[in-house]
Amino acid sequence: MRIGVLSDSHGDRESLDGLLAAMGALDALCFLGDIASDGAHLQERLEQRGAPTAFYAVRGNNDLASALPDELTLDLGGRRIFLTHGHLRRVKSGLLHLTYAAREREADVALFGHTHMRCCQYELGVLLLNPGAAGCAFPGAARPTGAVLEIDEAGKMRVSQIRL
Repeated sequence: MRIGVLSDSHGDRESLDGLLAAMGALDALCFLGDIASDGAHLQERLEQRGAPTAFYAVRGNNDLASALPDELTLDLGGRRIFLTHGHLRRVKSGLLHLTYAAREREADVALFGHTHMRCCQYELGVLLLNPGAAGCAFPGAARPTGAVLEIDEAGKMRVSQIRL
């Protein structure tokens, strides 16, 4: 299973399109908040690809009027995956609260955003993955980034970082 992971687009649709193209075929796309008005755009782009792609998203700290959930827990590819933007788990101050929240949900993976900085590490047996920021909507912002999480039939996970 190939899962695209994006966060923090902040309205930068050109970068979103570039990252989606660079990711190639996906079985699912997880968006981790600060989606701004890009949700419908992403769904349209996924539909244009032809092959069905499941789309999951959570609300970020800038998605104030959004009806998206704050957090989600999914079972994909035989793994339990916890999605959060990260602001509610104070990820800018460290990853301990995030790690414990993932473990409480018996998650193998915690996907988060908010910091605009890529992260891929294991803590207490949980893969913590932040794809960085998909958007460069701010002056001086780094290049847009995303990630692809691949899970094979045996449950082995591999992460590829995507950078425009």
